[in-house]
Amino acid sequence: MIEERHLGKQKRVKLKRFMKGLFFCLLFLAGWKAAVLLLYPSNEIVRTWHGFYALEKGEAQVLVVGSSHAYATFDPSVIARTTGMSSYILASNSQNTVQAYFNVKEALHYQHPEAIILEAFSLDDNNNWRYGDTPDRNWKKEANIDGMRFGMTKLEAVMEQYESYNWSYALLPIARCHSNWEDIVTIGSNLEFYTEGIKEFSSFHPSKTSMSEDTVQQYAQSEYNPTEWVISEPNIRHFHKLAQLCRSEGVPFYVVMAPMYDVYIRSINYASCTDKIADLAESEGVYYLDCNRYYDEIGLTAQDFEDAFNGYHHLNESGAEKVTQFVMEMLYGEGKR
Repeated sequence: MIEERHLGKQKRVKLKRFMKGLFFCLLFLAGWKAAVLLLYPSNEIVRTWHGFYALEKGEAQVLVVGSSHAYATFDPSVIARTTGMSSYILASNSQNTVQAYFNVKEALHYQHPEAIILEAFSLDDNNNWRYGDTPDRNWKKEANIDGMRFGMTKLEAVMEQYESYNWSYALLPIARCHSNWEDIVTIGSNLEFYTEGIKEFSSFHPSKTSMSEDTVQQYAQSEYNPTEWVISEPNIRHFHKLAQLCRSEGVPFYVVMAPMYDVYIRSINYASCTDKIADLAESEGVYYLDCNRYYDEIGLTAQDFEDAFNGYHHLNESGAEKVTQFVMEMLYGEGKR
């Protein structure tokens, strides 16, 4: 009996120690998470992810991925007005197709869209910033990774996009922003966003102004550059993976090239690259829409280009409304493909 009581007491002591250890671990993780949320400079990319995770099931009927061309072009209010479908733009600055693939893979854990649109400029080669002064390290890629919830997709995305010696750097954002304790503006902005701003956040970020006359003249004087745009092998590989993922999930997949300023297009190797994109899309049975071939139909005439564009890449609100209307009509209206 004495021995049994002694063993029972030992078990209670061990359980008590285990519960204390578990409580400490949970408290530590909660504090860690709170520190990251407060200290991390939550730019538009990170906030785009938080906005996505706050969606109700079925709120992303149309999911758009890609670079800034995507979030400056597709107006959710026009998509809703034209098709009756809600939408979300899971795009980020300079997002390439490698990143777009993992964004879609992560998104499919939470939403089952009725369509996925890849903005085609994401096929442009940026090599995930592997060959600069600080290989692998770039705030645009980091922010897109940091915004994802921790899980297998995030781990796979890190292993695919970073060299192994940078994996811990990619997975521990607190190591990059611990000095923000002194930045009251960042902490205050984060508190405001996480307490009352997530549901009001918009993933649509068009330019607010029109192109200046000086900018127009700058592009008019630019010389032809045959190497301006290159479609990389990693992007091609992940384009095929993205198309196959959409097919396996039964989600219609479209590739859309947002319009760019016509003078800029004439200064680069546009035709050869878009021909490659068309071939890629055809190889996967994916419909490809190049808006730069439909200026007149969209309403982007030579006289109003300066009213629709902010620069050679990006549309303003007026241009985005026209383009979104046209694209939705091509995909779902009389011009349906």
